[in-house]
Amino acid sequence: MFNTSRIEHTFNKKEDISEVLNGTLQRLYTVLVTISPTSMWNESCGEQLLDFGRPQKIFIGVMLAIITAVTVMGNTLVVIAVSVVKKLRQPSNYLLVSLAVADLSVAIVVMPFVIVTDLTGGKWLFGEVFCNIFIGMDVMCCTASIMTLCVISVDR
Repeated sequence: MFNTSRIEHTFNKKEDISEVLNGTLQRLYTVLVTISPTSMWNESCGEQLLDFGRPQKIFIGVMLAIITAVTVMGNTLVVIAVSVVKKLRQPSNYLLVSLAVADLSVAIVVMPFVIVTDLTGGKWLFGEVFCNIFIGMDVMCCTASIMTLCVISVDR
């Protein structure tokens, strides 16, 4: 079924095969020892570590902070507008308020920790327990936002 004639001609002795395998294993071991797992992956929260320079970190931090601030302000304005103006108090607008609250929760609960994690190169600084809480909050807030969008589309 398999053609092994090339293998037999390449390796004439068992010692040749063992030298190749030992050399390969030694190189693999050297690579694994030189590159520690924590330099590529964060053990606690599973983020891939990134290495940014100072100007890149400043640019990324400013852009993410602006996006978070605009998200908080815009969704707060939607909630205030529907709450204050009587003409806007309609059932379809309550769905928009629900979407605004879900997005506001993402902006307040999730985005700041993601910004810090991105700026530290992907390292999670807040501990293993809070990592699990954060992942739960991230999934819950994003799911609330997506489900509200689905309800709005059904309503329309």
